[in-house]
Amino acid sequence: MSAIKTTNIVEGNLAAEPAYFPKGQYTARISFRILHTDRRLNPQTDQWEDGRTSAVDVNFYGTTAERYARTIAQQPGLYAKGVAVVAWGEMSDRPNAYVDRDGTEQAVPVINGTRIIPNQPVNQRRADRLQTTDLPQRTDATPERDPWAGRQPQP
Repeated sequence: MSAIKTTNIVEGNLAAEPAYFPKGQYTARISFRILHTDRRLNPQTDQWEDGRTSAVDVNFYGTTAERYARTIAQQPGLYAKGVAVVAWGEMSDRPNAYVDRDGTEQAVPVINGTRIIPNQPVNQRRADRLQTTDLPQRTDATPERDPWAGRQPQP
């Protein structure tokens, strides 16, 4: 046994609703897929551009999985698709391997989760941005320059 424990932290957005597999033949499991897209400022265009998108699956087992499933049932929006989250845990020895539509073999890294929480500062910034309806005000909008000022609606 090692004296050092390595913990990985993942920040990103939930790619879908968590997948819950209740206790049956195997122990209960809940799986979260987290996506993160790098964004970089292009110095030539001075515009933000999307970079590579990374995916990581975070799995919780046993009573921890059941607890997250209960929490999601009580507060459905807490871990909804698109919510920013932070998760941490240990890397699994086995990635989720699959063959994509083009027949190419792919693999998604897997973390055996310790905890996952909503990233409140990011989610709050997004909510504030959506609620902002302040449009820039025209400074030259005086009644003398307004072509619609003083007109009565036609019946």
